[in-house]
Amino acid sequence: MAGPFFVREAAPPDADQIAATHAAAWRETYTGLVPEQVLAEMAAAGPARWAADLAEPQGRSTWIGVERESGGVVAVAVAEAMGPGHVRPLRLSVLYVLQRCHGRGLGRVLLERALGDAPAYLWVAEGNESAERFYRRNGFGLDGTRHVEERWGGLADLRMVR
Repeated sequence: MAGPFFVREAAPPDADQIAATHAAAWRETYTGLVPEQVLAEMAAAGPARWAADLAEPQGRSTWIGVERESGGVVAVAVAEAMGPGHVRPLRLSVLYVLQRCHGRGLGRVLLERALGDAPAYLWVAEGNESAERFYRRNGFGLDGTRHVEERWGGLADLRMVR
């Protein structure tokens, strides 16, 4: 990717930076939609969770967007192989880009690296219209399935598939 960012596969030494970026993106996206306690717990548990996930991927691929100048992680995407019994064989479980980096194509590149053109599904927070528009532009559509995440303070998610 040309420009101020590059995308690469994540490695275990990236865990702390990914955790910080993930927590910051959640604050940007979900403040006011999920309880503060959820955001605080995510930030506290993030480094250990990301370290474990990167050390033992278990069917997950993790990609990061890195700012060329600073070397800092500014975006993350995770795709998971789901196996039989799911609506699609792959799930995009994470795709976050820090707001200051929106509109530069980084999310699209991460999506392409994580999923290619494979059939996949994801969950998008109900009311997150910018994310929904992004996924529609990239071939996803709502399938009518709605799920409430009690662990995230009752945040409702809508399933999108392609």
